[in-house]
Amino acid sequence: MIGLRQMWLVADREIRERSRSRAFRASFLVMILATVGLILVPALLDDDTGTRDVGLAGSVPSELAAAIEEQSTITDVTLRIQRFDSVVAGEEAVREGDLDVLVVDAQRLEWRRQTDEQLAGVVTGAIQAVAVSERAAAAGIDTDDLLALVAPVPIENVELGSVAGRSPDDEMAVLVMTVVLFIAISTFGNMVLTGVVEEKSSRVVEVLLARMPATNLLAGKVIGIGLLGLAQIAVTALAALAALRMVDSVDMPAARGAVLAWVVVWFVLGYALYATIYGALGSLASRTEDAQAVAGPVIAVLLVGYFASFAAVGRPDSGIAQLASYFPPTAPLTMPSRIAMGATAWWEPLVAVALTLVAIAGLVAVGARVYTGAVLHTGPTLKLRQAWRTTTTSAPSATGPAG
Repeated sequence: MIGLRQMWLVADREIRERSRSRAFRASFLVMILATVGLILVPALLDDDTGTRDVGLAGSVPSELAAAIEEQSTITDVTLRIQRFDSVVAGEEAVREGDLDVLVVDAQRLEWRRQTDEQLAGVVTGAIQAVAVSERAAAAGIDTDDLLALVAPVPIENVELGSVAGRSPDDEMAVLVMTVVLFIAISTFGNMVLTGVVEEKSSRVVEVLLARMPATNLLAGKVIGIGLLGLAQIAVTALAALAALRMVDSVDMPAARGAVLAWVVVWFVLGYALYATIYGALGSLASRTEDAQAVAGPVIAVLLVGYFASFAAVGRPDSGIAQLASYFPPTAPLTMPSRIAMGATAWWEPLVAVALTLVAIAGLVAVGARVYTGAVLHTGPTLKLRQAWRTTTTSAPSATGPAG
């Protein structure tokens, strides 16, 4: 109970101190504004209502307007059709941007600049349908026979790269969640790294170690920053959802509730894994400038997991994807991808979670020993071997300065 209370005191201190800092508040505000801005700005800049304006001029069949409207309904394109007494008036409307296309004599389409292929297909299809109908009537062909003759053959589209129960939204959701996981784990893990170095350089850690074991201090720091990170992500997500309800300019991919729950689980596990390593390695450096150098190998492993997750999206059943989803350093980024792609049996995520928990427990023990042996060291950056060997001689000095 004492150990848990000590860890919570450290965690509470981390939450209060970091949430009060101007740097954290500024970065938090920037994250929310950037997220909301990416959603709202395109909608504010886009003044296109989605309705296309079609003009008719010259000699056009009386049935053409109705045929164009019918084609637009089939292709889900919203149109407004205007008739002009002269071609000159219609061309002037195109130049001024009041028309998207002008149909002249049912034989020529005039555009202001670039051809809109979708709109051209709708209008051209209507012109062809009217022309065929007129020729059939002139030849004495029955309308019902004509419709049966020109009825389109139904074509089925099969995506060989997909599997049953998977949609393009699944793949897009996986990509979005992978990027968010990578940024979150690396960002908040790096906060642990810099926090350890700052406390070490300011000698605050000496006072803290006089009152609690190094293991509780490190665990409390990881827990505090992790809770603060989860809160930051949750608030940003709520702001994004609120912005999405205001506009419909962004088509967000759908993700199943179970997948989102697994993403949260793997964020917690991935953060705990890497934050423990970041904290232990941060104790080896005495200056903030040296922190990134000692964390280089960890960043490399995290990047391997990041790129492996993309391989899991393309081929979630491949041997590499399966191995990466069980290997604790890469599992937090790879297993969520395979879960979202529907490529795992029910027991596979549970096994991966168990392996990752074992790895976290081992890293906490190893990291605490490295942390204890290095956190009171000043001067040049220590090597792991040196920190491991000096654990027993460094521990008594924790109470020396405070006494």
